Amino acid sequence: MVRINILCSLVVSIMFAGPKYHADRLMVYIDDSVTDFNISNDNGMTNISEINDLMRDVDAISIEQWLPNARPTDKNQHVSLDRYYVIQFGSSKNNINRLAERFDRLDAISISEKVPIVEPAYVPNDSLWDQLYGLSQVKADLAFDLWDIDGGEIPGQMDDGEIVVAIPDVGLKWSHPDLVDNIWQNLGEDLDGDGVVIELVDGVWEFDSDDENGIDDDGDGYIDNFVGYDAAMEDNDPWPLRLDHVHGTKVAGNVSAMTNNGIGLASVGYSVKLMGVNANDNINSPWSLTHTNEAVLAAAQMGADIINCSWVSSVYSGFDSSFYQVIHDEYDCIVVAAAGNGVDNGGVSDTTDFNPRYPAAYNNVVSVTAMGDNDSFNCWANVHETVDISAPGENIICAYTYRDTLYALGNGTSYATPLTAGAIALVKSLIPDADNETILSKVFDTAEFYPDMLRSCSGQSIEGLVGAGQLNIHRAVFATRYPELLPTEITYQNDEGFNSPGDTIAIDVTIQNSLGFEPADSVVVVLSTIDSNFNIFSDQINGNGITLNGGEELTGQFILTSNHDASLGDIPFNIHLSAVSGDFSYDNHVDLIVPLSLGILGFPIQDVSIHNPPTITDLDGNNYSEIYFSSDSAMYGKWLGGLDVNGYPLNVGSQISTATAVGDLDGDGYDEIVFGTSDGVVYVVNRQGSMNVVYDHQGSLLDVPVLSDLDQDGDLEIIFTSNFESGGILHAIHHTGDDVTGFPVEVNSLIDACPAVADLDNDGVLDIIIASQNWNDTLGWELSILAIDASGIPKAGFPFPIQGRKSTSITLVDLNNDQNIEIIHAVVPNDSLSGGRLWVWGHEGEVSSINFFDTEGSINGGISVADIDGNGSLDLLFTGEDEYLHAWDPIADSEPDGWPIDLGASGITEPIVVDMDNDGDLEVMCVSSSNEVHFYHHTGTHYDNFPYISQDSLNSVPAIGDLDNDGDNEIIVGTFSDLRVIDIVQESGDRYAWSTYRGNGHRDGYFDISFATTSSDWKNIPSEYALYDNYPNPFNPTTRFSYALPKNTRVKITIHDINGRIVKTLINENQDAGKKLVTWNAKNEMGLSVATGIYFYRIEAGDFRHTKKMVLLK
Repeated sequence: MVRINILCSLVVSIMFAGPKYHADRLMVYIDDSVTDFNISNDNGMTNISEINDLMRDVDAISIEQWLPNARPTDKNQHVSLDRYYVIQFGSSKNNINRLAERFDRLDAISISEKVPIVEPAYVPNDSLWDQLYGLSQVKADLAFDLWDIDGGEIPGQMDDGEIVVAIPDVGLKWSHPDLVDNIWQNLGEDLDGDGVVIELVDGVWEFDSDDENGIDDDGDGYIDNFVGYDAAMEDNDPWPLRLDHVHGTKVAGNVSAMTNNGIGLASVGYSVKLMGVNANDNINSPWSLTHTNEAVLAAAQMGADIINCSWVSSVYSGFDSSFYQVIHDEYDCIVVAAAGNGVDNGGVSDTTDFNPRYPAAYNNVVSVTAMGDNDSFNCWANVHETVDISAPGENIICAYTYRDTLYALGNGTSYATPLTAGAIALVKSLIPDADNETILSKVFDTAEFYPDMLRSCSGQSIEGLVGAGQLNIHRAVFATRYPELLPTEITYQNDEGFNSPGDTIAIDVTIQNSLGFEPADSVVVVLSTIDSNFNIFSDQINGNGITLNGGEELTGQFILTSNHDASLGDIPFNIHLSAVSGDFSYDNHVDLIVPLSLGILGFPIQDVSIHNPPTITDLDGNNYSEIYFSSDSAMYGKWLGGLDVNGYPLNVGSQISTATAVGDLDGDGYDEIVFGTSDGVVYVVNRQGSMNVVYDHQGSLLDVPVLSDLDQDGDLEIIFTSNFESGGILHAIHHTGDDVTGFPVEVNSLIDACPAVADLDNDGVLDIIIASQNWNDTLGWELSILAIDASGIPKAGFPFPIQGRKSTSITLVDLNNDQNIEIIHAVVPNDSLSGGRLWVWGHEGEVSSINFFDTEGSINGGISVADIDGNGSLDLLFTGEDEYLHAWDPIADSEPDGWPIDLGASGITEPIVVDMDNDGDLEVMCVSSSNEVHFYHHTGTHYDNFPYISQDSLNSVPAIGDLDNDGDNEIIVGTFSDLRVIDIVQESGDRYAWSTYRGNGHRDGYFDISFATTSSDWKNIPSEYALYDNYPNPFNPTTRFSYALPKNTRVKITIHDINGRIVKTLINENQDAGKKLVTWNAKNEMGLSVATGIYFYRIEAGDFRHTKKMVLLK
């Protein structure tokens, strides 16, 4: 997997105003010596008296964490972001500097600072800016930041000349206060030479009377055309015939309303000039356009650079087509036109028409369709292959003609079009000497993809019919000055198809200068990483004097090596791209994620978002395991190689809200999988992939269904919980979907998690244990532990209350080997804001409390069970917000040597336990909030190549199992964007352990000590020598095989070709007794790859000799 995140930094001159600070708050940093800092929910004060005293003295009303979502790993050297707090005052303070000094003197505070006022890169001060979503959506605010506005630079203005956009429409109220300063003034008609042709007289804008002479002074064919022309009425004033002729004025404001003038609108054109041309001679028809061609021609002849046509015709006209060709060829104008507003031109209440509209569909006319907010296309605007670009056109605030109503909403491609026209004008103002093809390429080639470009309207796809994408004026402006260098293709050259620790990795990179951007000279591309486990010995790609034009590519290669003990996962690298384009320097950084994996071909599975633990099981009974996992509303099944299990994926039409449980529900000798959805449906899938709804009810299932033979008839029942507003329900159903007698059981409080099932008191009847919580006005949160037998009857001693909240799932185990079951779970006590308490209760409930364990942070996930140190006593394993992985023996009330283990971030899942390396000792795995999979030996030391680092979010328990049937385990990791498989190339042991989510495939949370081995010297010693079959066979390029040694001896393993010659000696050393695993990568003694063919592997150990055949296929 390669993930590319673009971070562009430009070399531009930007001036800043003086610093601005909030006068009603301070930022403070709680000193690292304060280890238990907290804030009371009752009064907003802290547990530090000196802070509280000063806050009261200076009228501070609250203190809150600055970044509640900051992780403990969010550090800059020794400064942790989660230790910053904001102190808020009741009013603005004139002495904010003095207050900062006073707080700085406190022992508990190491830093006290004023809080700067944060503003976007550039946000105009126009009063309606926050409502002008379209400008932000096309990145106008970012574009404006490329000018030094505070230093006097104005977007749209030029050193010489101006860019003019004409609005041929139903007139233009050119005196509108948000338009008048951007109205084009034809100084060719400035008879008196005072530099203006309009003036403000007694508060009213008028033509300069000294300039009116009834003569065409500038020779453009129009008399006294000071701000445009009325082509319909043939006079010099484009003012609307009546105030209800609003459309042209509304359009004009979206081209170039005066921006940063403190009132009303802002516009993408910012300061480009507006030329009004009236095309309507019907005073009684505000939507009538009678003289469009005359108006367009007048605009061209008066010198307009861009002509905006926010109107449509459904009829093709040969003369019209020729007309617009003339406007393009002879006058060098860019015409921008609306694609139309639905089948009946009805706007947002209409439906998309797939037929062309004119003049938008004519050659050399820019056609614009309309979008809504949030990058949506809502199937009313027209689409066609002639559409060039999309822009926002829904609920657009526009200038208005009435004196008491200066602004009004507009909907339609009429308003997407002027947004685009203004953007083209802004680009042209930067490169006025460029031809129109170049200017338009800057706009079209920099447009952004938006997902709705691929949707359907009225059953018909709009793909390819909405132009190049959504207008992005920031990229378009950027493209007038700079190149844009991006890696477009990244491939890895290695022998295995994935990058493993210890590999030499060649990374082939293709760098492209994006279409529409300026040429790039002196291109240099440098790869770097801060990970010390990597050595980059070919870190640079040079352009070697080549000029990289827009759309052209440069290829090169980086070469690096990783240490054998490098951590697995997504390793961050940085690609630094630099270049020169004319007088401008370009600098860009791209994040590159290099996946380091002990992988299996066919994985990862991309484009899935996994929130529930995956399951690995052999559902179809073919002796090879499959992986089952859910993403959104789909249940996936994957075989070795990433292939779909027959019949999968299965789509259930609603969010799958639980993990899967696995068991033989109906006693036919084959397992089924069970899962539930957010809308209360329980599904069962059999080995053929046939899916059945067995239960449907209101309410979302919690966590995971539990399978257990409640009635002891040989079939498994399905047990699950769900919540409603008034409380929770415990269900128990037969595999046929019928309720078990006595169920469902209603609970008058909300259930916290899935149930656990075991025979609590050894009376031969299974019991279901759940935790629920309720608010008590006197005591606060109150948890209850309920135990309900297989008949739905509460057991004696239950429920019992606990003062706390947020119970984890319950774990059941006979800790003291007295044939009775202990109940284990964790809560947040009411007397703690964030601490956790792990409770151990006896089978009789509250009266039989055994022990508890307090932590500094809440305990997350669930509680696992293992004799982690092999001392014969069981330990409880858990993680949480205190950032430790614990192994607590509740009988001895202690943790083993080397424990707890510092994770460096909050633990978020229950640990799982397995003998990964067949040494008789257990290893422990958990996930932390830093998106790392941690894996530890029983001594507390990291397993080789761990932690596994993910750049994608992780929040589910990994699965462990032998996916490829080769004797070693794979780790199945689900992220929010993919499913990954890590192949641990060490033969695994089969010691009973809490090796999967909730302890077993039935998900019942019960650890059966009768299966557990607690001796520290547990180990399988083979009784005789053996050499096993290799896997895979045939293979390419890697295969592996196991062998068994009944005693310590010297071992020699060799590879031979078909002629008996030794190709490679894999092992020649003394080895201890046990089962071993060896890998061959199809290379000879010289390190060269061998040819396709038959090979033999041979073992010599003691007096044992044996040879087997294998086939290499390339």
